[in-house]
Amino acid sequence: MATSDPPMPMSAIDLHMHSTASDGRLAPAAVVERAAARGVELMALTDHDTLGGIAEAQAAARRQGIRCLAGIELSARWARGVVHIVGLDIDPSHPALAMGVTAQQAERRRRAARIGERLERAGMKGIAARATELVGEGVPGRAHFARALVADGVVRDMQSAFDRYLQRGRPGYAAVEWAGIEQVVDWIHAAGGVAVFAHPLRYRLSRGALRAAIQAFVTAGGTSIEVSNGGGGRDDLVAAAALARRFGLSASMGSDFHDPDFRWVEIGRLAPIPGDLTPVWTSMEGVA
Repeated sequence: MATSDPPMPMSAIDLHMHSTASDGRLAPAAVVERAAARGVELMALTDHDTLGGIAEAQAAARRQGIRCLAGIELSARWARGVVHIVGLDIDPSHPALAMGVTAQQAERRRRAARIGERLERAGMKGIAARATELVGEGVPGRAHFARALVADGVVRDMQSAFDRYLQRGRPGYAAVEWAGIEQVVDWIHAAGGVAVFAHPLRYRLSRGALRAAIQAFVTAGGTSIEVSNGGGGRDDLVAAAALARRFGLSASMGSDFHDPDFRWVEIGRLAPIPGDLTPVWTSMEGVA
């Protein structure tokens, strides 16, 4: 966030956060407890390519007296790279979505094996086992390998791990073949959910390429975009709101919380959505 930006206000709505079901640091119930303590009343657990934490999160939300939507963040292949699509208010038991998640998890396992092999060849012995220990029962993602590299003293922090070892062109990078945008949006719609183009300003894309990716999302039937994101400043909010207007999309908001140690991305620390945009939750039965 730019130093000139005012302190970010707190929001009672946060529709993008992660738990230990994927690459977050807190268990699903602990994420919910943190959200409730921070004044969030409507949340969504949106772990990467998995539905594993939803039942625990929703049970915790009932105990805390808040609403937790079933959600997911799906990786999607696009012509010039990879984007993330959040599914909100989904039916986690729908067979089409469940089959899609199974396929995405298989691809994640293949990538984890390739990352481990490449880092081992680069001299990081035992790194795959340590990354696996960090994730528990799930599939190690790049964040788990980054944490293992930090724990081993190879790098000082997670960003350095990505920059030196895990980004494209680095020793531990492994390409992955995700499902396409059209397929991912179809899975979300089949499960009764709303498809949201996640954190649009975080992709390393030119303005033209970003607009082309969003157009592909809209063509596939996507109807919403994240306008207010964790860690973003005023300029990001303005730019994301402009994209929502340009493509006629409703507006979502989510911190993308992963780790309580990442103070700049905290649950509920979100700027309000501009008043001329339609909030995504107004289309959800029993939520608006």
